[in-house]
Amino acid sequence: MRKSHVIGIAVISLLAVGSVAQAQTAAPSAPQARQQRGGRLEKGRGRLLRGIRLSDAEKARVKEIRGKYQTESKALRESLRPAMQEMRAARQKHDSVAMKAAWDRTTADRQRLDALMQRERTEIRTALTPEHQTQFDANVKQLAERRAGRKNGKTHRPRKADGVGTSKS
Repeated sequence: MRKSHVIGIAVISLLAVGSVAQAQTAAPSAPQARQQRGGRLEKGRGRLLRGIRLSDAEKARVKEIRGKYQTESKALRESLRPAMQEMRAARQKHDSVAMKAAWDRTTADRQRLDALMQRERTEIRTALTPEHQTQFDANVKQLAERRAGRKNGKTHRPRKADGVGTSKS
């Protein structure tokens, strides 16, 4: 009887240790989690370089350029944060007047942030080879089209001609 208890306890402990080990290794690392969730890294700036395999020199130059603009853009985003939180609260209360007022107060900061991002984009583009610049320009155009689509109330991805990605209504 005692031998069967020891074997049972050993089996249970092995299963418990195995499940704990699996739980620890199954969680994706932070960069993977951002990519899986479509995190900020892959949005906006990350999409500008989609489909481009940068050389080591290009990677270093792009990293340097992004670092140069990071502090200023972070400061602008932080200054916009209270108004954006106010807008979110107004939206939840269905108060369109308060939303518009908060939006209008941020116009100057949003324009500065947009100009800063445009300068960064231009500088990154000049750091790329002519072949990469072509792909970069196509990515910029695609992002501009998506942004324009959002402004027009289209929030879904465009349907593909081959039927992939289409929904059956």
